[in-house]
Amino acid sequence: MKKKFMRIIMGLGASVLTLFALSTSASACFIATYQPKEPKCLREE
Repeated sequence: MKKKFMRIIMGLGASVLTLFALSTSASACFIATYQPKEPKCLREE
């Protein structure tokens, strides 16, 4: 009984943490779409 209960808790915890990780990474990618200008010293001309 205890083993079955722990398996359910671990499954729910993994699901919640996975959803949290996916939502956090998606918002970070959205914010990181800003592309700064390349410095003149790094340009290949």
